[in-house]
Amino acid sequence: LEDHEFNRLRDIVYKEAGIKLSDVKKILMQSRLMKRLRELRLDSFAEYYDYLIENYNEEKINFINLITTNKTDFFRENDHFEFMKNVLLPEYQRRGMKEIRIWSAGCSTGEEPYTIAMVISEFFGTSNPPEILILATDIDTQVLQKAKNGIYSEDHLATVDQKYLKKYFIPGTGENEGYYRVSDSLKELIYFRRLNLLQDEYPMKKQFDIIFCRNVIIYFDRETQKKLFAKFYHYLKDDGCLLIGHSENITSITNQ
Repeated sequence: LEDHEFNRLRDIVYKEAGIKLSDVKKILMQSRLMKRLRELRLDSFAEYYDYLIENYNEEKINFINLITTNKTDFFRENDHFEFMKNVLLPEYQRRGMKEIRIWSAGCSTGEEPYTIAMVISEFFGTSNPPEILILATDIDTQVLQKAKNGIYSEDHLATVDQKYLKKYFIPGTGENEGYYRVSDSLKELIYFRRLNLLQDEYPMKKQFDIIFCRNVIIYFDRETQKKLFAKFYHYLKDDGCLLIGHSENITSITNQ
């Protein structure tokens, strides 16, 4: 991958996903695109660029899927889920809320929204719970499909407490041994949708009580971050809560 080819391709990544790739990401892009070149039987990255431009509407999704990073775990940065369980949900219960709307922005392969669903289900139990709607969005169609499938290896579930594992996951048998499928009771709480956070308008009609957007803004430049938080402000209720990653900071980005 030549420098000028990398520059042209990372300009597209920035345009479509708002992700600013540094020079050190050149090797990452090269390794991730190699498989796609083999699939298309192309001999060079220059040929791939031409193919991408000629088939832009279809191929740009494949391209972005390959480049975006999707690392997450169940109960990752657990303080947020403890805060939801010990502070937010008791307040919602005290107020007798009939509906709780939560948005997992950048949901990747589904661990975050399924964790949210487990915590909420455990908190309310079966005692006349409010209507729960969890919207889970990501720009990557491949990780969204994995999230919808809700199948995870036993190793990947190491961070899930045994009581949750027994209650909300179904162990596979035979050739599926060593894998677990998320229970339907959790799946029915979550709507998975593809969404590019950079698009001008979002399709959601109502505001949210909680927005999870954790370890996402670190990939955007400051101007993109400002635009994104302005949108979150618009889609968050006046008394709503925005949860960002432990290493992220919105100071000087927004005063909303």
